Amino acid sequence: FNKMFTQQQGLFSTEPNALLARAVRELKPGKALDVAMGQGRNSVFLARQGWEVTGYDLSDQGLAIARANAAKAGVTINTIFASHQEFDFGKDRWDLIVMTYAFVSMEDAAFLQRVRDSLKPGGIVVVEQLNSGGPGPGPANALFRSFQDLRVLHYEDTSDTADWSQKKARIGRLVAQKE
Repeated sequence: FNKMFTQQQGLFSTEPNALLARAVRELKPGKALDVAMGQGRNSVFLARQGWEVTGYDLSDQGLAIARANAAKAGVTINTIFASHQEFDFGKDRWDLIVMTYAFVSMEDAAFLQRVRDSLKPGGIVVVEQLNSGGPGPGPANALFRSFQDLRVLHYEDTSDTADWSQKKARIGRLVAQKE
């Protein structure tokens, strides 16, 4: 990921994820977590909206770019160098968790439980990801099933241009709330 973030200019969108922007439009800012934050486009967007943002990633180059982008935007974000396994999600900690192209298996029950446990009551999770791990389609409704114990506010399995690659792909999108 370090090589991709430093040598692949123009590969990634610099705009916030559209699903995220719609999902937080009416929300009161609180504490947000950006999972696998990369260059921080969503973290900076949220911080500009008044959110207290923490993001983690396993790319130190991505985190450095995220901090620089935040400084350019005149906002503060907290960046942590960690993998999905190392990061301490806490319990009832986050009002918002963002997972856009975080490359997490929706079949990793332990990870998903950590995400759910770390949401405050009323908190939401926003997920957008490639819905297939290979050339063919992924399992039908896998993303939905991963968060079915939460109140699903929005779900789609569609073909669209992916934020990650800027190419047409099968994409899963979900917004869910912990009650």
